[in-house]
Order: sequence, then C-alpha cells, then structure tokens
Amino acid sequence: MKPLISTIALVLLCLAAWPPQAHTEEIRSRFAAVEYDDRDALKDFNYALYMGRLKNRIKTGDTIEDEVAGKMDFIVNRVMQILEMHLHDLDFKIVIRGSKSGVQADFKSLYNRDVKYIAFYSPSENTVFFSAKNAKLTVVAHEIGHVVAEHYFDVSPPPRIHEVMAQYAEKHISD
Repeated sequence: MKPLISTIALVLLCLAAWPPQAHTEEIRSRFAAVEYDDRDALKDFNYALYMGRLKNRIKTGDTIEDEVAGKMDFIVNRVMQILEMHLHDLDFKIVIRGSKSGVQADFKSLYNRDVKYIAFYSPSENTVFFSAKNAKLTVVAHEIGHVVAEHYFDVSPPPRIHEVMAQYAEKHISD
C-alpha cells in the first residue's frame, strides 16, 4: 500500500510543478487560424495593423475578431495577387503575441537561437508569429509573402529567393 501512496504523491507533486499552459484564444479567417494571447493583444494587433486607404476594400463585421479576420483575408488575397501565386486551399496559423519578447521566445523555443525579430514565419510549424504592437501592414505582408511562396512551390525556393518574394509583397501591398 505504501508504494501506491508514494507513487500517487509523486504524480501529484509532478503535476503541481508542471508549468501551466498559456491561455490562448482563436478566431478563424478564410485562410488562417489566428491564435492570440488575450483580447488586449488582439486589440493592439488590430490597432497597429493600420490599413490606410485600403480599409474601404476590407470586408469586416461588428467585432474586433471580425475586423482582424477581414484584414488577414484581404492581405493574403492581396499578397497572392502581387506575387501572382493563387492558392485556393491555403491554410496556415497565425500567432499574435502581446510583445516582441513573446515572438523572440517562440523563435528561441523552435530554433534554439536568440533573435530580435518582431515577426517570423516558421515553415515547419506552418505558422507566422507576430508581435501585436509591431504589426505594421508591411511587416504582415512580408511574412504572408513567405507563407504564400512556401505553399505555392512543390520544393521551397532557396532562402534568398524566398526573401526577395516576401520583400516584393511588402513593397507593393499598398499599391
């Protein structure tokens, strides 16, 4: 009986010490599952993602969630148009972190390297990571350019070509 009690006590102790999972929420756009740390991060992302004169061409609803989903769908469609790489079944994930340190921690966790990035695309995770307060239209278009290029080709282009395509999308997003 003592070994069973000891085993149960050890399991309970381990569970108590286990790090809690970060609470995240998720919305869905046509192309992406958008996961965010909390509503404040989503609000910051939406505010930082200023669309300028393009805002009149975006289909949105009544909520911040609808607005972010509409912006993301518009940007994805626009990047596919710019790059002339149309994908009807594109599906990827977006993670919005409340701070750039959250994005940098994600990169460190995935690649075991310290960086100063405010956003990045991980092909292996099929996920784009954004810092909420640094979500400029050009930054988002750049990272979505990586997503589109990665999914368009059967074999991923070399990193320099990938970067040229992402920069081209970034440069022409507001045309």
